[in-house]
Order: sequence, then structure tokens, then C-alpha cells
Amino acid sequence: MTRAAAAVAMADFRDRARRPAFLVTVLGAVALGYVAVPPATATYAMVKVGSFRGVYDSAYIGMMLAMIGSLWLPLFGFYVVRSGITRDVVTGVGETLAVSPLRTPMYLLGKYLSNLLVLAAMAAALAFIAPVMQLLRGESTGLDMTALWLPIAAFCLPVLTVAAAAAVVFETIPFLRGGAGNILWFFVYPSMFLAGIPLVYGSITAGFQADLAMQYPGADDEISIGLTAEPGALGQFTWSGMDFDPALVAAGVGLIAISTLVAVAPSFWFSRFDPSRLQISLPKASTQPLDPIPEPTAAPSFSQTVHGLSPAEHGHAFLGLLIGEVRIHLGSVSRWWWLTLAIVTATALAVPADRVGTALLFAWLLPVLLWSRLGTLTHEQGVDPLVECGVSSRIRLIAEWGAGVLIAVVAGAGPLAKMLLALDSAGVAAWVAGAALIPALALLIGSIGRGARVFQAVYLVIWYAVLNGVAAVDVMGALRTDGSLSGPSPLFSLGISAVLIAASLLVLEVRHARR
Repeated sequence: MTRAAAAVAMADFRDRARRPAFLVTVLGAVALGYVAVPPATATYAMVKVGSFRGVYDSAYIGMMLAMIGSLWLPLFGFYVVRSGITRDVVTGVGETLAVSPLRTPMYLLGKYLSNLLVLAAMAAALAFIAPVMQLLRGESTGLDMTALWLPIAAFCLPVLTVAAAAAVVFETIPFLRGGAGNILWFFVYPSMFLAGIPLVYGSITAGFQADLAMQYPGADDEISIGLTAEPGALGQFTWSGMDFDPALVAAGVGLIAISTLVAVAPSFWFSRFDPSRLQISLPKASTQPLDPIPEPTAAPSFSQTVHGLSPAEHGHAFLGLLIGEVRIHLGSVSRWWWLTLAIVTATALAVPADRVGTALLFAWLLPVLLWSRLGTLTHEQGVDPLVECGVSSRIRLIAEWGAGVLIAVVAGAGPLAKMLLALDSAGVAAWVAGAALIPALALLIGSIGRGARVFQAVYLVIWYAVLNGVAAVDVMGALRTDGSLSGPSPLFSLGISAVLIAASLLVLEVRHARR
């Protein structure tokens, strides 16, 4: 590492650390540490061996947090750190760096190290909460700080380099720079993690299984890392702890080296902020000569004209706005999106009625990039002032939500038809509630953050939880228990939808009041 790369890394990290989002990120890691060590009566598990988990002593909590951190911190930390290069383009810093003596590999290395520092701060928050959780759960009061922290340093930190490097690579490839890259990472990284468990944690999981077999002969010893719903409390076994193995250290160092090489590999194709090659969409001022501005007249404004419309004309105006919003969003999808939707729809019609919930789950994965633009599109395109001059902001916000609902209708039409044919009234009610709630959530998140990535991450978490049987967040009605809905009632979900829409309108009013 040269001084140039270190300077880029520290400057970028200091800039990120001053932002409120950094504090939110660190607090999120603390929350992950709390959730990762559930109480004895919990009906979910993050790490388990068959129907057992280890006694909460220092050795087990430290290793469990290292495992959970290795899965969840890179998965979601990627979304936190992946905007470093784009931010340099938006702020104009890239143009300055383009004419500086800084070499491209050193710039990319600096961005990689900055990403790693942010992710390491999240791991440090996880380490901070480890002794707290051991004392809070109270199954073992003897603190061994080495046993608590060594696994996080030896296992979790090297894995974080994968996300730090991937964030750099994704930003240098046009196809992966946007929402498609976000979705791809959410599915690719868990697959990489599962494939890497035998290599990284093989000796650890073998130790879990050996200790369980010694204490409970014949017990199921399948390892599960992630998030699973449990019908009741898990049994407990005592883990004998980790034996230090130089091969584990060598594996961690090798992973760090590979990630570093991957991070600087884009030097072969990175445009170095050449505007003709960078392909990042930014609002641009028009270069066309302006016509002379006519003298102002007494013509009524749009809002004044709208107040003079009849109720029927009001309805036609809103309908036109709603259709326009739908066309804007659906106009951005490719023919491959429509082909995939056609396949999912046909599958939903072909599967048995008791499997239609799974089909709906995958059908409503397709619009995630479209929903994530609700509440953000006019801001991203820099046309907020122009739009506000033409139509009431409240009406436009409701139309955006309505467009999200219609997108849900388009994507979920196949499962809905299957439910109607099966006379599944409970499923239809849950479908309606989900079609209302998901766009409302997207609208609120987009209105607050003015960006698409937060909703993409939040929705994918909800989707993953439902896929793994967590009924508490199943607002779609995908999960059933003896034929009845396992998740929240449709009326409750519709009520939450109304609250989210009201909150979005409140955010809009607050933003206008500050102008």
C-alpha cells in the first residue's frame, strides 16, 4: 500500500464517518449482534446444529457472531459502501483526480481500503456487543475476551474484504452499477458464503457436530447459518471451543490477498472519470439556447385551473397522471423482464393451489427495482421543481403509490388468478393487502432517503425472511398453517399501508416547510 492509496482511503473514510448514515450503519451492526443471540425462549435461530445450539459462553458467542457477521455484514454492508466512486463523479472530485498524478490502481486500492474500514467499523460494533450479550443472556458469566473477539478478527474480517472488493468492481461495470447489481449481490453472496463454509468454517462446524454427538448421540447435526423460524426453544450443548490452527490464519491471509487483487483488477477497464465512457446518469443542464421569456400574463396556474374542474374532470386528470406514472416505470424494463414475468405467471397457474404462495413470492420479487424508484424518480432526474409547478405534490405522491399498486397487479396477476380459481378468499385478501403495503413502504423509504438502495435492501430482507418461514413479516400471504394465513391479517396490513402513506405525505409537508 502506498501513501497515495492510504490518503485516498482515509479521506474517503473520514467523509463517510461524518455522515449520519455511518452512525445508522454502526447501530445496525449492534442490533444485528443483539438479534444474533436470541433468548432461550425465542422461536427463531441464527446458528443451529440440528435442533440444538451451543450454551452461551464466550467461545460460542464469539464464534456465532463471527459466523453471523460473515454472512450478514458483507451482504448488507455492500449496499452501504458501494457508492464511493459514484460519489466522486457526482461531487466533481473525480475530475480533479483524473488530472492528478494518482494512478488508477492506487485510486481503486484506496476506495477498497475505505470500504473495508467502514465494514471493519461494523465488525467492531459486533465485537463491542458480544460481551454485553453474554452477560445479558446469563448462561455463562465468565468473560473471556480472547474467545469473544478472536473469531471475529480471524474469520469475519477476512470475509469482509470480499464485499469491499466487490463494491469497487460493481461500480466500474455499467450493468452492475445500478439496481441490477444490488439484486445480483443479494443472491450471489449467500451462495458464495454457503460454498465457502467448508473452507472457512469446516473445522469449526465439525467441532460443533462432534461435541453434539458426544453429548446427544444420534441427534440430527445439520448446520444452519442465517435465519430460520423454529417451532419452539432449541436444545443446548456445550461447545469445547476453537483450537488454534495456522491453516486458518493462512486461509484468512489468502482471502485478503485475493480480494485486494480483485479490487485493483478494474484498472484494466476503469474509465478514470472519462465522461464519454463513465455512463453514470446525472442531471444535466440544457445547452440549447433559450427562447425570449414572454411577459407574464394573468393566465391561471395549473392549481387554479384544477380547482375549477368538475369531479369527473378531476378523476380524468388523476387517471392520466396515474397512467403516466405507470408508463414511466414499466417503460424502463427490458423484454427479458417481461419474458421472466410470463414464465412466472405461467408457473403460478400450473402449480397446485397450496403452492401458489411460493409463486407469488417470486412474482413479487421481479418489481423490486421498479418499486424502489417510488418517491425518488423526480429527485434523481432533477425535475422536482418542474413537476411541482404542474401538479399538487400530494396528488402526485398518491399517483406514485397507485402506480406501485398497479405494478404489483401486473406482476402478481398469475397468482391472483390461481387464488380466484381456487376460491381462496383469504389468499386474495392477503394479495390485495400486500399489493397496497409494499408500494406504500417503498414510497415512504424513497420519500425519506431519496434513493433506491435502501428499499431494495429492506425488501430483500423481508423477502428472504418469508422464504425462510418467518411469518411475522409475511404481508403477501405466502405462508400458511393448516390452510390459514400465518402472517399478519390483511386488515392489519391495509392499516399499516394507510399509516405509511400518511407518513409519506408528512415527509413531503416537512420538506416543503423547510424550503
